[in-house]
Amino acid sequence: MRNKGDYFKSLYFNGYILKVPNEEKFVLGLIASKKLGNAVERNRAKRRMREAIRTCSLINTLTGVRFVLILKKTVLKVAFIDLKQEVEKFLNHDD
Repeated sequence: MRNKGDYFKSLYFNGYILKVPNEEKFVLGLIASKKLGNAVERNRAKRRMREAIRTCSLINTLTGVRFVLILKKTVLKVAFIDLKQEVEKFLNHDD
């Protein structure tokens, strides 16, 4: 994925996108390292990111896409609306 996919850098996460034409759905991977904080903070960051992706307007159009998001510590402090806009930029970057 790292070698074949596209890379996207953001204030809140780094992301990789890989198109796989044979898949009918999208696959999501979230990485929250211990640098992010304790287990409570890591889980909160992953929940916020999953919700931002779930409520994104582009989510229904994703097919045959795998993406991995490596979360940064700033994801915990940013307003949800800004996080959601950054996720939409990431998904539009795919085109």
